[in-house]
Amino acid sequence: MHKRWLSAGLILLAVTLSNGLTAHADSDYTNALATAPQGILLDKTDAIMTLGTASMSSAAVVDTTNPAAPNTQAARLTNGSNQFGAIWSTDDNYFNLKEDETVSMWMYFGDKGTKAADGMAFVLQNDSEGIGASPKFGRFGVIGETLGAWGIDKNPVQSSSAGIAKTAIQNSWAVEFDTAFNNQTGGHAAGQGNSFDIGFPAAHIASSYPGLATTYHQYVDPGTWGITKTNYYYSLQHNGLITNSKNPGFLANGQWHHVTIHWNDLAETMTYTFNDKNPQTGERQPGVSRTVRLNQKAIDPTGSNRVRWGITGATGSRWSNNLVVFEDTPGNVKADTRTTLTDLTREREIQDHGTTVANDQVRLDYHLDYRDGRQPWSSIIAKLNLPKSIDFEEAKITYSGDRLPETLDVSKIKDNQLLTELGYAMDSAYPSATISLTGRVAPVSKTTKVARTSSTFSSNALIRTVETPTFTINPSVDLNLAVTSGQTVNLKAQEGTTVTGKVDMVTSAETAPLAKLAVTLNKAKLPDVALNADGTFTLPVTSEMLRQGKNTLNLRAVTADGDKSNLVTVTITVTGELKFSYISPNESFQNSTLTDKNQLVHRDGDWQLVVQDTRGTGSQWTLMAQASPFVSETGVKLGGGPVYISKRGVTPIGASPTPVLTHTTNDANLDGKFNVSAHWEKKSGVLLAVDSGTVPGNYSGSITWTLEDAPQ
Repeated sequence: MHKRWLSAGLILLAVTLSNGLTAHADSDYTNALATAPQGILLDKTDAIMTLGTASMSSAAVVDTTNPAAPNTQAARLTNGSNQFGAIWSTDDNYFNLKEDETVSMWMYFGDKGTKAADGMAFVLQNDSEGIGASPKFGRFGVIGETLGAWGIDKNPVQSSSAGIAKTAIQNSWAVEFDTAFNNQTGGHAAGQGNSFDIGFPAAHIASSYPGLATTYHQYVDPGTWGITKTNYYYSLQHNGLITNSKNPGFLANGQWHHVTIHWNDLAETMTYTFNDKNPQTGERQPGVSRTVRLNQKAIDPTGSNRVRWGITGATGSRWSNNLVVFEDTPGNVKADTRTTLTDLTREREIQDHGTTVANDQVRLDYHLDYRDGRQPWSSIIAKLNLPKSIDFEEAKITYSGDRLPETLDVSKIKDNQLLTELGYAMDSAYPSATISLTGRVAPVSKTTKVARTSSTFSSNALIRTVETPTFTINPSVDLNLAVTSGQTVNLKAQEGTTVTGKVDMVTSAETAPLAKLAVTLNKAKLPDVALNADGTFTLPVTSEMLRQGKNTLNLRAVTADGDKSNLVTVTITVTGELKFSYISPNESFQNSTLTDKNQLVHRDGDWQLVVQDTRGTGSQWTLMAQASPFVSETGVKLGGGPVYISKRGVTPIGASPTPVLTHTTNDANLDGKFNVSAHWEKKSGVLLAVDSGTVPGNYSGSITWTLEDAPQ
């Protein structure tokens, strides 16, 4: 009989101990699964993460139930009191300290606000226990304030910080997300494991090194008059603190919180950012960041540059649901995503907060670029939340290399959503893919703002979120420009003209936009011209604005939003003239000594002979020269006379007009001037031929130049 009672007592004892670890099924847990954002699968072949194997770990991988986030699993670290849980990276999916690395995830801390317990920690570690790493709970059981990573402060006579540090996960660094306020002090604090937060705010985020003695600050309870012995308790060093004094329950508020942790190899710093995505829409938001320098020797004493990473959690007598959904894990796949929205009608990219116009044709591109990784980015599911007010007419996926494009069925777009899977994996050989959707902007009667949308590209290894720009749709505006004064105008030199016309506007806008006339003359922009209330305009064109020959006046009506009318060209021809611009009135030849031989006497001084032809490109003229006999002061006639020397040879200039030069005008010379004498060299142009028998003396004569408007 005694044995039976002993057995019953043992059974009763077992039930009592087990009851302290009871999990709780509640509406908060149901809500967490139902609202979980998109994440990766954890329970799969070639898994990236694995549950911790420490004996007290109660962590589990659970399927989420949000239909908007398919193929997502969460790591549930705790859902009851006195629990410890951990999930760690596998051996092949380490954190590489010699490269920039990023971890992004969604964390859920329950809905108990300031009464939550106890929180979670992101941990980097090289503990010899590997995936079995945990605090050395031993006879004390799970201690909530450890968050599954820090040392154990349950021994009141532990007199050294090093003793506390030895009970933590070794060779580690942790970011704690602490939802419980452990700030007990005084004579009863020793041995309670409830003092790590002394001097710090209630719920908070902070970082430190669980396995270093310097992380733990000692407090001494000296006892009473020698009756009670000296006891000790410890607080925790908090680096890079994030808190919210106005909302102390900001962690355990029944919402998923996005966290990004980024390692900068060059700077040797770790940055953790909290709430950098909207949990409902997935859109990026600023969040709150802290950056701390990482003591690599503390977590990687052998210099391997590899550390295991993971999430731990713990609860004490109180409990909370602590879950994690992973998005981006270190090293497996490194890829970038971005969007561009292009107005094809106006041939311009629509930037964030940019504008487009109703009925314009646009193209939305989702760009995916694989940068690096230990594996391809495969089985990519695109969940596209498309911007409203665009009617998409066709869609396709194009790939780099020789891969054929895929056509997408736009009839599958429902409620502005399109779900599709990319037909190819992406890797270093085929690093890019683009999903392109082409459509038309919806008609609007007033300026309409279209909100940004967030889309996801999910796979077993990586989740990427990308956003479209916010943009504004302006009502469509059709402009028609007509010139009423004629599109061909002929003017004489020094004459001006006035161009008149009208702009007609048809628009869906409740209030018609303001239009103006954009003008260029001979490719030079002129000031814009305001329109009258009835759309008419008057544009004076003065003679000073025109050049001789053909002038091109281009007119187009425009609005501030980029609407354009048809282009109208007015051709204004200014009839030019052919004339001498300048002729030297008096010139001379050099003095020369007569010999018994014929000779050529060179010009003296700077002869000037300039022709101006403003009749336009292609006009031709011929320069004619004639000369009177050269006679001395005593009436002796010169033996010889002026000649014109060119590449064609020597042309005597006699009593009759003789052609010496033919030229074709080019508008590249804006004033139409051609300097004839500037093209003469020392032995060309006008020279004086003197015969050998000429009588010495001073001779004079005249050369008459004439122009003909046709070649000879």
